[in-house]
Amino acid sequence: MTRGEVHALLGENGSGKSTLMKIAYGELQPSSGRVLVDGAPQLFTSPHDALRAGIAAVPQEVPVVPSLSVVENILLGHLPLKRGRIDWRGARRRAIRTLELLGSEIEPDASVDRLRPSERQVVAIARALAVDAQTLIFDEPTSSLSAEQDANLFRIIRELRRRGAAIVFISQRLQDVSEVADRVTVLRDGLVAGTLDAAEADHDRITELMIGRSLTDYFHKSERRPGGPVLEVEHLTRPGAFEDISFRVSAGEVVGLAGLVGCGRVELLRSIYGADPRPEGRILIGGREHRPHSPASSVRIGLGMVTGDRKNDGLVLSRSVHENLSLVHNRRLSLTPLRHRAQRRMTRRLIDALRIQTPHMDTVVERLSGGNQQKVVLARWLDAKMKVLLLDDPTRGVDVGAKAEIYRIIGELAEQGVGIVVSSSENPELLGICDRILVMLRGKLVAELDSRRTTEKEVVAYATGAHIRA
Repeated sequence: MTRGEVHALLGENGSGKSTLMKIAYGELQPSSGRVLVDGAPQLFTSPHDALRAGIAAVPQEVPVVPSLSVVENILLGHLPLKRGRIDWRGARRRAIRTLELLGSEIEPDASVDRLRPSERQVVAIARALAVDAQTLIFDEPTSSLSAEQDANLFRIIRELRRRGAAIVFISQRLQDVSEVADRVTVLRDGLVAGTLDAAEADHDRITELMIGRSLTDYFHKSERRPGGPVLEVEHLTRPGAFEDISFRVSAGEVVGLAGLVGCGRVELLRSIYGADPRPEGRILIGGREHRPHSPASSVRIGLGMVTGDRKNDGLVLSRSVHENLSLVHNRRLSLTPLRHRAQRRMTRRLIDALRIQTPHMDTVVERLSGGNQQKVVLARWLDAKMKVLLLDDPTRGVDVGAKAEIYRIIGELAEQGVGIVVSSSENPELLGICDRILVMLRGKLVAELDSRRTTEKEVVAYATGAHIRA
């Protein structure tokens, strides 16, 4: 890659992206081949060596020390000295210059534990610039940011490119690539599957390179004949979150919920499930009124939910794959040796059905990739005999191969007669897997669209309020 270029690096989990980048900034050493910087071969034995050569990484989990100030975090390990003591005035000036370069107004003396995730990311980027890094590696930088925060990050990356920095941009979100990348390289099974200029790197071409097969069945959207209503929502209202929401979901139907961050779609699902305060209005499951007072009460009547925050709400990270897959079922299966064996057979069946990549069912779930963790969250509902499943951003933070598997599972559940509601921030996903799309704006339902007859442009117009101004 060259200076003043943003080069996107894509690939499924396990394709080799992280290993390659760890070699580039000295965390790992290659068994063969070379790393060249400005045409000269380099052998990095540590990230410190890479920093001296002008290469810095901004990892997905932002490495900050919450108890220290912004200045201390930016110059961590590089605080200037004056007469054998730390030059705090000089450090502050240097930190301020770096923050100004990024267009940031973060207070340099603020404690980092009080910053928002996007501001912590700015601090991590500033740390790389403060040591004069000319090559920056961004690893999944948008995975925990809102749309507004994404836009600010892209602005910073464009400014760095304008100033001549070379940037490697790793992301699972293909829409990020079109925002900032000049070129795209796709890895598959540790090999380069292809390199494309941004102009030819459309969604379909990138996805085919990543998964190594045609996109014909990518969304797994089969012809289904919906049955009777399994979920009915009538005039649901929760002040400050959503107002007067009414819709139906039939057995075997996949209904999408679209809208910008903060529109109320996540709060709506959580309230229906009983994870948030009970709303006003009526909820019917299979024709019977349901007053959700807890998730457990919903599960008992056949209503399940896959959370969008798998690490905090969806998984017990310190427990095994088997224990996580058994969470919904352990009320029905006793702990006698016979039933214990039955549980493990069920776990093996679910691992095989979803093609969960794990060394063993007793592997701690925290050690799995993001895509496989998400499959575990979804898998526990497969044998739970639910009438309705609520899915909140079910493919967030997973690669396209895992997405294809999750779409297949959603389609198969619908074919079995489960009514499914999918809330997603990815409109192409909703168009690809849903029968109908409900669009929310500022807590209200503003449109119901047939996915076969609508377009992403129309969905966005309703979600942003552009239909009102037109």
